[in-house]
Amino acid sequence: MENSSYLERIREVYPKLKGVEKKVAEYIMQNPERIIKLSITELSEECESGEATIFRVCKKLGYKGYQELKIKIASEVIGPVKDIHEEVDENDNILIIMEKVFKSTISSLEKTLKINKSADIEQSVSFLSTAETIGFFGMGGSAALAFDAYHKFLRTGKKCEYHSDTHLQAMIAGLLKKGDCIIAVSNTGSNKELIDNLAIAKENGVNIISITSNKKSPIAKVSDVILLSYGKEKSFKSEATESKISALAIIDTLFVAVCLKNKNKYMKTVNKIREAIAKKRF
Repeated sequence: MENSSYLERIREVYPKLKGVEKKVAEYIMQNPERIIKLSITELSEECESGEATIFRVCKKLGYKGYQELKIKIASEVIGPVKDIHEEVDENDNILIIMEKVFKSTISSLEKTLKINKSADIEQSVSFLSTAETIGFFGMGGSAALAFDAYHKFLRTGKKCEYHSDTHLQAMIAGLLKKGDCIIAVSNTGSNKELIDNLAIAKENGVNIISITSNKKSPIAKVSDVILLSYGKEKSFKSEATESKISALAIIDTLFVAVCLKNKNKYMKTVNKIREAIAKKRF
């Protein structure tokens, strides 16, 4: 029964169901698209049954619970898992909300992995590994991501520069030289002040790696490599929320790869940092 459709499962167990359980099974067969949108409480009202009865039917069908049944129906009725777990409903309890948010985030990370070419990652790692100085640029909400990257890359032993102020970014861009590198983070890829600062660096021969959700955005014109962070707009979550998590995963990938290029330098730098931090603790 493991690979059977939800309809096949219902038909198989239907003769063994009792009373109201059969009523629940019949409602599911006749209203699959409504089931996708109904909470377990709403379904129990429609069938005039208890929530425990619905849960029991789900278990007899071989599912862990009502949510798994909904996902199964969605995958068969409206295409392969059409993000049924992504849309948060106001009637969802905290565990369901948590499950939907986590599954949605995992989905975005998987899509980010698929849409980025290994050649672009390798080129980025090459730019970062050979750079004497690395700049980290981001504005608004993306500034936190740029700072996270800066905080990580300090451990590589490279000279790192970060500032979210547009004027100080321009100064950093003007001081960077040929062969240096910038990691720029921008969800929209259309922040004019950021792009203007990247253009200054570009004139100096600086290699620019941009992390954005839109490869056709204006930032692409001043970038040597575009790395895409996938994110999808939802009722209670903006596109930027998920693309930020995807961007963090990209940053982690670049950081780990650069560290592996020069493990000895990384370990020496990390040990120095640990010794310095240890003096700040009781």
